[in-house]
Amino acid sequence: MPAVCLLLSAATSLFTTTWLLAAAPFTVAVEPVGFSVRSDRAGVSITRVVPGRPAAQAGLEPGMRIQRIVSPVRTFAQGSLAKLGRVDLRDALMPTWDEPLILEMGETPQQGHYVTVQRDDPRPAQEFPPGPLPLKKLERLTLTQQAMYGARLPLRSRDPGDEPSLTLHHEARAWVKKGQFQGMTGGGRTGLWVHPQLQLDSNCPGRIDQVELSGPGPGLPRTLKPEPGETNPWKQFDFDLPLWSLRDVTKACAQGRKELTATLRARLSCQDEPVLQKSLPVKLALTCNQTPEEGVSDELDLMAVRGEEEFLVGTKAVVTVEVMRLDTEVPQVESVTVVEVDERGQELRRIITLPVPVGTEELKTEVTLDTSAPRTVRLAAELKFPDGSTRRTPAQQVPIITPEFVAARQKEEEAGGERLHAFTSRFDKEWKSPCANVPATVAWLQKQPEIESASGDKGGHHFSYKVKGSILILFDCHPQ
Repeated sequence: MPAVCLLLSAATSLFTTTWLLAAAPFTVAVEPVGFSVRSDRAGVSITRVVPGRPAAQAGLEPGMRIQRIVSPVRTFAQGSLAKLGRVDLRDALMPTWDEPLILEMGETPQQGHYVTVQRDDPRPAQEFPPGPLPLKKLERLTLTQQAMYGARLPLRSRDPGDEPSLTLHHEARAWVKKGQFQGMTGGGRTGLWVHPQLQLDSNCPGRIDQVELSGPGPGLPRTLKPEPGETNPWKQFDFDLPLWSLRDVTKACAQGRKELTATLRARLSCQDEPVLQKSLPVKLALTCNQTPEEGVSDELDLMAVRGEEEFLVGTKAVVTVEVMRLDTEVPQVESVTVVEVDERGQELRRIITLPVPVGTEELKTEVTLDTSAPRTVRLAAELKFPDGSTRRTPAQQVPIITPEFVAARQKEEEAGGERLHAFTSRFDKEWKSPCANVPATVAWLQKQPEIESASGDKGGHHFSYKVKGSILILFDCHPQ
């Protein structure tokens, strides 16, 4: 009989649910070669492949899982890919012009199958900046790039022909369906504005003084400067800007447009050099009236409630509210307010407001619950952004229950356990090989009066069913 995993029912899985929030999946796009991946902290899988681009030509397909990156080799990307954060994973999957991306696919029938993806975009005239790179930037290069850069550095640092330069990198995409913003990659949003993430590479023959940006949107003008005491001739500025309103995005999709564009005007000031002025185009790709790719969501899955899953009426009830991954949220969050809401999401009370200093990873606060009567407490986190707008996380529920409810639930669980045992015995007798034809097995299960729900995957790898009043049973047809 296939391996069976027992999944607790929704009524008893609050702790598991809140724990999973700390490891929420995310999606990154590798735009230069045309594919996206989703990391679910257990593995990395392909979610989108652009037809005609290098990834498609190499044979990558949605659903494939990546076991490891064979090439390029980067020091920060050693070990499990599932442990890499958003930026590290994107950079690790980026091929160079000298080193193709070689992936080992990790699931049957791809086990041991290698895919090689070559860049086809033009190589920049100046791939490496002049002058010495700071250590944290040098570590982002592949081992081959580090060797090439080291070999060229003595010559390049004496090259009188080096000129000031500015290069902007970005890869933002937004999804809109039925006039509603569904989520994006390569950036984030407030309650009012969409913020693409931008990377600006600035090169000077000598020391960089500053970069001045002007253009559309409330985030401009803006001045970017190196850290105090930093004298490197090359600087990478990572930042985000509110370039389009939410209304701009939804209206563009309604008009059938495929992208929005904006132009930044930049002035690079280098020590003892004329000011370099340059126009920098920014693009937001739009996918309209389609379901977002796996892992893309507009929900703020940042909050968890720790402590007891439920409390009895009249007892002391204190839970810990955690708001996580604030340092990765785009744009920067100004403050977080813990609020209690009703079943419709309407605010009942504001409990506490906490500031979010730059670089804060997570906030924790204790909340005392009112247990004077049986009810369901719903807690959410309201994020406030510098533009004054707010967004809320989904509410987390904490039941306040009576001893009578506990007794009745226990009785029902015992009865459900008996029904499950009886059905499992009948199922085992009637289905000696339930994985031989998963669709037929699921169709039979759905017709049984004892079954509350039953489903299976299209590939026939697993199926599940739930006996009324009992727990969910998951059959893995290919146990490791």
